[in-house]
Amino acid sequence: MPESPPQSLNPGAPALRRRRLRAVFAADVANFGGMVSIEETRTLDSVWFVRRVATEELATHGGWLFGLPGDGIFALFESTVDAVRCALQIQARLRDQPKVHALKLRIGVHLGEVLFQDELPFGETLVIASRLESLAEPGGILVSAAVLDAVASHIAAIFSESGVPRLKHSARRIETFTVSPPPPPGARPAGGVLDRTVGPGPAIPRPPPASRLPPTPDADEIATSPPAYPLAIEPRAKDVAAPAMEAGPAVAPARGGGIDDASLRRLALLLTTHLGPMARVLVRRKAMENPDAAKLIMTLAKEIPTKADQQVFIADARASLAGVRQV
Repeated sequence: MPESPPQSLNPGAPALRRRRLRAVFAADVANFGGMVSIEETRTLDSVWFVRRVATEELATHGGWLFGLPGDGIFALFESTVDAVRCALQIQARLRDQPKVHALKLRIGVHLGEVLFQDELPFGETLVIASRLESLAEPGGILVSAAVLDAVASHIAAIFSESGVPRLKHSARRIETFTVSPPPPPGARPAGGVLDRTVGPGPAIPRPPPASRLPPTPDADEIATSPPAYPLAIEPRAKDVAAPAMEAGPAVAPARGGGIDDASLRRLALLLTTHLGPMARVLVRRKAMENPDAAKLIMTLAKEIPTKADQQVFIADARASLAGVRQV
């Protein structure tokens, strides 16, 4: 339903402004201008089909469509979980349509305060969502860290770091993540985080820890055992961060400790699988007390309730930070 501003007691007075926390969904067609210049009629037919798919999914997931500029689509959601699920479903439906295979939709989602006046939304949150959409890969979804924190414990999906890009005409530096569907049951993602909690439908199972891990150690062993191999950062396949983040393997240590910020983000993503959004704050706090990466992993593992999941986290954390020498 459209956002309706409260009625003023004075009919001649301007509409009242108000702010509401909303998830902003922004999408457009990649290389729309180039495709139109080659085959205008077929491209426009495909765009109308994409719009129909998007509007159907927006209605299903409770999104309010407030703009269709050119090849773009803008909507608001009261639920951030519904916004991300809608984005995943739209991309899934479009991948199954061979007649629009050359037409790729880019989607960006951001969560923040939205200003309303005269039933229309305004503000920085809309601009950031639009910037994220422009940075998304064709056929992909890019979300902000605020969105990840809101949905990570509620959606089965893979969240992968995508850097801290410079947003056009904005001084904001926002951590970004790509979102993709979970792998088939029994498969493990190559990177990122697979959250096992799902809305409708079964949860995605993990392989039994005993099939790939040594026996679970006691709590004292977790606190003192050394890493199986040197810990370091695995380079990202795509880095859209600022030049300061593109220094390569040798990255600067994090403030207050000997572990770099990229390592802390990777550990937070992995721990989110077990503890939800609180993992990000927990990793930063524990890192101040444990500047050594190996000790930090063991300390964080003890926050996980079950020993089986502790071992899964330890193995995933070591594998994620392996491959480049530790600073």
